[in-house]
Amino acid sequence: MKNPAKVQEQLISSTPQACLVAFHDAIYAQAELEAKSNMFEMVGPLAMRDDHDAIISTAQANLRAVGYSEAEQVAVSLLMLLEVKQLSFDHLTNAFGKDIANLVETSRAIGESGNVDDWYASLEKFARMPPNCQTLRIALLLGVVERGIEPCSPHEPWYEEALALPNAHPSLRQRVIARLEENLIG
Repeated sequence: MKNPAKVQEQLISSTPQACLVAFHDAIYAQAELEAKSNMFEMVGPLAMRDDHDAIISTAQANLRAVGYSEAEQVAVSLLMLLEVKQLSFDHLTNAFGKDIANLVETSRAIGESGNVDDWYASLEKFARMPPNCQTLRIALLLGVVERGIEPCSPHEPWYEEALALPNAHPSLRQRVIARLEENLIG
């Protein structure tokens, strides 16, 4: 007979959310090692983890509040992780399955961060995404704005992204836009 505590432990650790924590730990550790070998890296990935975790937590809570699935909550976390390290579709599929990998792949930005042409191509892509993928992106933006906007934050690109997500969950989108307008005007 199996030990009930062991059976419960296996069930918990096999959920996507439980796997996500171990996956994040591994990706941050790998990215930190790569950053140490890059002489131009100013801030290591581990220094950003607390902020990223706060954004993810807020995004997931907001998705849960409007009825989004665990798979979508995992996908939003992986989207944030793409800020730390690029992950291939195959890597995501092997770790979380094809459904979650498809959500992330459909929702990810195009090209490299900081490239203006890629950014505008991403905005066009975002506008054509299915509503659930637009909602993943708006949930991340909501995580950013709800945890506090700093005076030097890039309000305009966030605002442009929010406007490029017309089919995102209406209440989440409105909260992001209202908060950003408050900061852009004020």
